[in-house]
Amino acid sequence: MTKIALVTGANKGIGFETAKHLLQAGYRVLVGARDQARGEAAVAELQAFGDAKLLVLDVADLGSIDNAVATINEQYTDLSLLINNAGIPGDMHRVGWESNVEELRETHQVNFIGPFALSKGLLPLLIANQGIIQNITIPIEPLSFFNPFAYSTSKAPLNVMTKSWGMAFEQENIPVQIFAVMPGGVTTDLNDNMTGDFMKTPAQAAELITGFVLDGDNRNGQVINYDGTLSVY
Repeated sequence: MTKIALVTGANKGIGFETAKHLLQAGYRVLVGARDQARGEAAVAELQAFGDAKLLVLDVADLGSIDNAVATINEQYTDLSLLINNAGIPGDMHRVGWESNVEELRETHQVNFIGPFALSKGLLPLLIANQGIIQNITIPIEPLSFFNPFAYSTSKAPLNVMTKSWGMAFEQENIPVQIFAVMPGGVTTDLNDNMTGDFMKTPAQAAELITGFVLDGDNRNGQVINYDGTLSVY
């Protein structure tokens, strides 16, 4: 039976390319997108590579998440892969103490609360199908050249969730893997399409991301750097 994956934020950038790679690997892919028109345009392009379907899903909206979970439980009961890709950076240049509460609330909602709620809602299906939750994340240790306060503080709990759930899955003998991947610098509109020798294209990032899913290795509870090493954060 064909495997089914949901990729959030899949109408552009890393998510779009990840959906394409999964389609090429034989998955049916639910293209999570908050905007229906942009989602439909992405699906029209992705259908050249396989069975892509639009799932209108705004991870900033708990009601939208509930509706998406209900749709999947009704129509896509073979779902075995969830990739929590959708994210927002906040102001990546603002010094931490200059951040405001609304910015922090927004980034935490999209980058952690939404993925948590979606993962929790889909967990019974993923257990039934011995599935995988993959979180796309970033390094959270402040660096002199990369210290985005809102972005990092909103991804930190996603990394904790990955390790905490992974440990609990093992302790409770739950047949689900959860792991996180840091693809490194990627040229997307999230960073105003920054380029440089140290940057990947979205297609290169997607190849890395899907490679960890498709190789069959058990990485439960791991937070993985772009070079395959494990992060301690």
